[in-house]
Amino acid sequence: MNRQKLTKAFIVDDNTEAIELLRRMLENNFSVTVAGTATDAESAASLIVKTEPDLIFLDVELPTMSGLEFCTMIRNELKPETKVVFYTGHDKYMLEAIRRQAFDYLMKPPTEQDLSQIMTRYYENKLAGIPQSAKTANRQPIILVVNSMNEHLTLRLQDCAFFRYNQERRLWEVVCMNNTVYMLRHRTTTEIILNYSIDLVQIHKRYIVNINHIKKIQDAYCILNEPMDDCRELKISRNYRQNLLAMFYAL
Repeated sequence: MNRQKLTKAFIVDDNTEAIELLRRMLENNFSVTVAGTATDAESAASLIVKTEPDLIFLDVELPTMSGLEFCTMIRNELKPETKVVFYTGHDKYMLEAIRRQAFDYLMKPPTEQDLSQIMTRYYENKLAGIPQSAKTANRQPIILVVNSMNEHLTLRLQDCAFFRYNQERRLWEVVCMNNTVYMLRHRTTTEIILNYSIDLVQIHKRYIVNINHIKKIQDAYCILNEPMDDCRELKISRNYRQNLLAMFYAL
């Protein structure tokens, strides 16, 4: 399991103290590298093109032009997947920001809760947008999970035995082949997990299994390969049995 900086951000704000505050919050809490900063639109434009950030936090009130105007000016220079978060002390710009196709809107001064909601939404949007071609290119990919501690982890799919819904905590968790368990974010859904790889199959409303680790289907249960072959909790629901069998026999 590896922890790594997953996202590059760029901050445009004419207030250097505000830049440093947001930089610290992003880098210390949200697995983000701030690739660059700028205090005016002119210098920001060339630096953004050079650094190719994934996220831009853009102050609405800049010295020579508004952040709204700057967003329109630079939009064609950005990667299609780059998201813009307007960053301001006034909510009067919110409607116009939506019209400019802003990904989100962050009020100053930022709170950890508000920033956490934006970053969680960003990662969920990123996961949901993975194309099918990327999933089929490698049968054993590296997958991204966001755990309950807001850590962004990369796991090898071959190390993941199954995903289990913890009814007591009301969240999903991933169980690895070495019996390590990682609790996932509350907002992690069944669809997000299944989107990690075509090798993940749902067998029950509480279980999603890595098809490569199924040794046999015995009665209403999945039996996994060693060292997880003593696991007897993976019950197969009637609603998912047909799809499971189709995937199992296609191996």
